Amino acid sequence: MKPTPSLRILIIGPGRMGVAVKAAAECVGHEVVGIWGRTELAEGHWPTADVAIEFTAPESAVSVMAACRARQMPLVSGTTGWEEHWEKVSDAVASSGHRLLWAPNFSKGVYLFRKALGSVMNDMDGHAEFNVAVHEVHHTGKRDAPSGTAKAVAQDIEARGGAQVPITAQRIAGVPGTHTVTWRSEIDSIELTHSAMSRNGFADGAVAAAEWLVHEPANGHKIFGMDDVWG
Repeated sequence: MKPTPSLRILIIGPGRMGVAVKAAAECVGHEVVGIWGRTELAEGHWPTADVAIEFTAPESAVSVMAACRARQMPLVSGTTGWEEHWEKVSDAVASSGHRLLWAPNFSKGVYLFRKALGSVMNDMDGHAEFNVAVHEVHHTGKRDAPSGTAKAVAQDIEARGGAQVPITAQRIAGVPGTHTVTWRSEIDSIELTHSAMSRNGFADGAVAAAEWLVHEPANGHKIFGMDDVWG
């Protein structure tokens, strides 16, 4: 396999995910030029970087996207909870050509989980006695509930013509992230679950997304996702 050229990566968000992304990036030979928080963003002394990766907060994500867009700095965004502004951001990306990749979850396991869900849904067609629901569990520090991944999974199901899928959420200390889809009838219950063991899968996927975003020559007039990276 051809090695990926080293990137200069700016991490925006000094929390646990930012630390994990720094470790993952440096492990494969990339240079982290900074881990920024609110102070550095306010000061605005931007370093030279090939790409930024942000894990901030729902109320900060759109402004971070705008700041990177103004500098035409490719951005990988993993923040959820800002999606009510999707149309505004999408229009700005389309008009500017800014290279933006967003995903509610960068884990390859979650990507494969959603692929497996599609296969299961094929087999569930025609069995209307089963009611489907989504349940997610995350650590107590996660701000949005339900998670962006749970919403995306529910949308995957609804896109196949189903009714609105109920989502429940729990916050338990120390849980990186678990998502379960359950089909339940009066006599049977079927479950498909993805459980993250650590943040490493999220961090590795974010770095893979940054590599793809910088080196893939795809047209930059839409918000990319992990289907573009691994599809």
